[in-house]
Amino acid sequence: MSSNNESIGKTLSVVVALCLVCAIIVSFASVQLRPLQQANKNKDIQSNILAAAGIDKVENVLETFDAKIEARVVNMTTGEFVDTDPTIFDFEKSKYDAALSVSLQEKGVKDIAGIQRVTKESPVYISKKEDGSVDAIILPIQGYGLWGLMYGFISLESDAETVKSIIFYKHNETPGLGGEIQNPQWTATWEGKELPIQIVKGTAGNDEHKIDGLSGATLTSNGVDHAVDFWTGENGFGPFLAKVRKGALK
Repeated sequence: MSSNNESIGKTLSVVVALCLVCAIIVSFASVQLRPLQQANKNKDIQSNILAAAGIDKVENVLETFDAKIEARVVNMTTGEFVDTDPTIFDFEKSKYDAALSVSLQEKGVKDIAGIQRVTKESPVYISKKEDGSVDAIILPIQGYGLWGLMYGFISLESDAETVKSIIFYKHNETPGLGGEIQNPQWTATWEGKELPIQIVKGTAGNDEHKIDGLSGATLTSNGVDHAVDFWTGENGFGPFLAKVRKGALK
């Protein structure tokens, strides 16, 4: 009986020791890989910003981004530029930090995009032409679709009124239905449209403010509609866009 107990005890000791060793290895690997993971995340976001600006097929994302894009941070209430470093700004995490964001409910603002909170500051990205003039203004947007938050960028021409492109880089929408928000054929229909935008069922025709909705994905279409409406409106980047229209970037 004693021998059996000793055998079980040794087995449990080996199992516990093995679990501890594995936990230490996994934790160490996680810490060591975190900078690489963050770098890859930043590179992916920069690639999408470049694509939203109409700059694709890039060999060196970092070099092209630094050469073509000016990243700034704006105060969402005043629309003024602030001195916050845009390279350390995490748009997704910041809104969950009570010190960096505000509850839309507390502000008495209707949460049409389903985002609950909005950051007090946000990065914006300005694409420049060869002569240094503004080519496009890229704004980060997010909104709730059918299954969760959709993250993307909307790019506006220098007049801050005309849509250049729209890109969604992260979402949980159904492939073949709501997932079509990433379909180039659909996103291409946004080019040249004027704010404010309305996504409609059926055919938008030549209406400069309307976009055809996604077939079989009404809730996703509504989510995109509400996200664009919120972020280009007075409770989003509206104050900043108003300053741009008055020549703030010239």
